[in-house]
Amino acid sequence: MQDGFITFVNHASVIFSHKNIRLITDPWLFGPAFNNGWKLLSPSKFDISDFDNITHIWFSHEHPDHFSIQVLNAIPENIRKKITILFQNTLDHRVAKKCEQLNFKQVIEMKPTEYISLNDEFKIKCVPNGTYDSWFYAEIGDKKVLNINDCMVDSNSQSKIVKRMIGDVDILLTQFGYASWVGNTEDAQLRVDASREKLQRIQIQDKIFQPKFIIPFASFVRFSHKDNHYMNDQMNRIENVEKFIHEKTNSVPIILYPGDIWSGKEKIDNSLSINKYADDLQKNLELYDDPKIIEFDELQKLASAYIDNIKKRNNSTFIKLLHNLHFFKTTNIFLKDLNISVSFNLIDGLKKSVSDKLNVDIITDSDSLSFVFSWDYGVDTLFVNARFRTSGGKIMNFFRLFLIGTLNNNGRTFPFGVIGFLLNERSMWKTKFLEIILGKYDLK
Repeated sequence: MQDGFITFVNHASVIFSHKNIRLITDPWLFGPAFNNGWKLLSPSKFDISDFDNITHIWFSHEHPDHFSIQVLNAIPENIRKKITILFQNTLDHRVAKKCEQLNFKQVIEMKPTEYISLNDEFKIKCVPNGTYDSWFYAEIGDKKVLNINDCMVDSNSQSKIVKRMIGDVDILLTQFGYASWVGNTEDAQLRVDASREKLQRIQIQDKIFQPKFIIPFASFVRFSHKDNHYMNDQMNRIENVEKFIHEKTNSVPIILYPGDIWSGKEKIDNSLSINKYADDLQKNLELYDDPKIIEFDELQKLASAYIDNIKKRNNSTFIKLLHNLHFFKTTNIFLKDLNISVSFNLIDGLKKSVSDKLNVDIITDSDSLSFVFSWDYGVDTLFVNARFRTSGGKIMNFFRLFLIGTLNNNGRTFPFGVIGFLLNERSMWKTKFLEIILGKYDLK
């Protein structure tokens, strides 16, 4: 592969090359993500064999569009043994342990207060942000790079917190599109607003960090399931993002297509990459439509196992108290593939219900509900892949019940670990996921 300062791989994945170091970020090269909810917009040119030239992999967080197990498993073991993994220091060390099991050369869990030197002219710092995410700041030769990816750096105050921890910024890499459920099919205006907010976020980041160049990335995806493809209707197109950066910031936009190489120094003609993305958007999107039906009896067993796991790791007395106080209310769900309504809470489990489809809290399918019960991160996956609809009930009733599992997934227990986390991570109070849980955001 031709050498250059930055090689764009795909989505949130880039390669930084300097002297003997070639560091790749968040390599998602192929396949679906989020339980068949997402596909890459464009094909990757970087091949598994190209990992033979990589010295380091940095993962921003555990979401499958950044930490892709299918990609890591595909790397031959003899190549893995030459690659060092860099990841934020987490409470559960799950990602680090997985990478150790895969026999990578070394796994380094990065402390947020320390730089790690990869060579005499390449040092990097990684700082956690929000529930899962992290950003990195790197000084590479004479260039200073800030990779924000999906982080909640969406205000002057949040940007200034990051700014105080770093130096000057020459190159900013940042997300440009919404990346989770934003309303039902008919709620297009909500998605328009969400896309506008992503652009305003770039403007805020430009004002505080004052980079010379902005690389918009980490949003080159399509919602790819028959239940969520409507979400593509108001996604920011890259040509509009480039125009916004030109007109509303003091930075130079750099638009890179998979396989593009950039020196990190000069303006480029973005039109070729923009046209390639436009061509990809015109291609027919093959939707996942292979329904995997999970019968009610199996769902009941999964629900019981989920509750048992929650009780083992958390204060069950406190959970029961909040159930009795109606904070953890029973949620009503319509499973469209089984054509039945069910109810669920953390005390009584999953039961069939007589609730009308028009009055339930959420409409989804048995495969998605099975996924929610099977994994601590299941409800987070459902929120990101948007394979559900709201109905006449309250969506917060559903998502609030799975809040504990989401935080357990990050090594935190309920209630004290959750309380401490929310006090320390104030940015989380503005996320739509938490607003839904708290009842601040509800669609009828």
